[in-house]
Amino acid sequence: MDESSTGSSGSPVQPKGRLAGLWSTWQISAVLVTTYVGVLAVDLGANGVEQSLVTGVQTVGNASLQGVWGSLSDRFGRRPLMFLGLIAVGMTAALVPLAQTAFQLILVMLVPTIVGSAAIPAWNGLLGDLTTMHIRGRFVGLITAIGTIASSAALVIAGYTAVSLGLTGTAAYHVPLYVSAVVMIVAIVCVLSLHETVHRTKRHLFNFRSAVKGTPRFYRFLLVNGIFFFAMGLAWPFFPKITRSILQADVFQVGILQALFGICSGAAQIGGGWIADHFGRRPVLLASRFFICLAPLFHALGALTLNIWFLVPSNIAGGVTTGLFLVGSSAWLLDGAPAQCRASVCALFNLVTGVASFAGALISGFLYDSLALVMDLRTVLILMMLSVVVIRTIAATGYLSIHETLAKPTAKLPAKACVRAAPN
Repeated sequence: MDESSTGSSGSPVQPKGRLAGLWSTWQISAVLVTTYVGVLAVDLGANGVEQSLVTGVQTVGNASLQGVWGSLSDRFGRRPLMFLGLIAVGMTAALVPLAQTAFQLILVMLVPTIVGSAAIPAWNGLLGDLTTMHIRGRFVGLITAIGTIASSAALVIAGYTAVSLGLTGTAAYHVPLYVSAVVMIVAIVCVLSLHETVHRTKRHLFNFRSAVKGTPRFYRFLLVNGIFFFAMGLAWPFFPKITRSILQADVFQVGILQALFGICSGAAQIGGGWIADHFGRRPVLLASRFFICLAPLFHALGALTLNIWFLVPSNIAGGVTTGLFLVGSSAWLLDGAPAQCRASVCALFNLVTGVASFAGALISGFLYDSLALVMDLRTVLILMMLSVVVIRTIAATGYLSIHETLAKPTAKLPAKACVRAAPN
């Protein structure tokens, strides 16, 4: 069997539908939570720092134990870590409606989010286990796009249902959150149906050297992404404030906007996967980072004009560029990572970017509260969004130093490629 018809672990073929089903249900559950937690915090009266912490709990919680989870996944297998992580994500969705204040919201999210991050490096490692370099971008793009589109449809349906039932205030968010908890049960069943791709081995937990050994120029990639995600985090806490406080979007409108983001992301993942496999990972990464600067720009214009329609191009730009980055970065990381350390490499990447974005969010929260003492909130949000545009553009220039990992094929690839199993 040639390389294109086998995965990287030498195991029997596994149906793509099983992986797509897992990713779709996982994304439906996770996206419903992440979409509505931010605007729920606004309705609970969060100040700038609290709004940053709501965002920060998700990012740093996902990042804090990534190294440990990745090492455990490489040592004990993908399935146990995904199972543990998805149970925790479902618990988050079930617990969030219990919060009555922004501070309580932060507390109920903290532990489940940290444990939920166990699934991310295991999934990334699984994708690496099942693919070879020259089909990786397309396969990752296809699977993730299916999940993104499914979660977009769920956002519209859940938001419409909440509005149709006449729910207002914080009660309106209970529908999508409880739907999230129920859907996660299906995702857990899908995990149990997967074949394991890792043979248990003895190795030290989260050895940085072994994780990056054989991954060319990984530290530069890590540094560039850390700087850029710091710039990304500066804006994240205040997208919900503009959407909800300034533009008064309801639950259904929030769902529509996020669904638009998801659909554009899914389409970009499919197209970006094809581009990444034919022209390289670097062009996809460059396009994704420079054009994502448009998202805070359109949010600023929306706040300036009090026109919610400016959030449409913002979510289109954000969705497309996020989709491109997911495909480009996943392929870049998996191309060079040693087979026995794939989850650990992805975990280290997620750790650095998560901590960096949390730092950016926290700093912007303190800055927001300080400026709000001398300016009106709308002016503060506009100035901060415009500043983020400039900072992100400068930070994006770092990707010009990233090298290409896609090796030129020595022979023409077959029309179809299989994905094999015994895995973000």
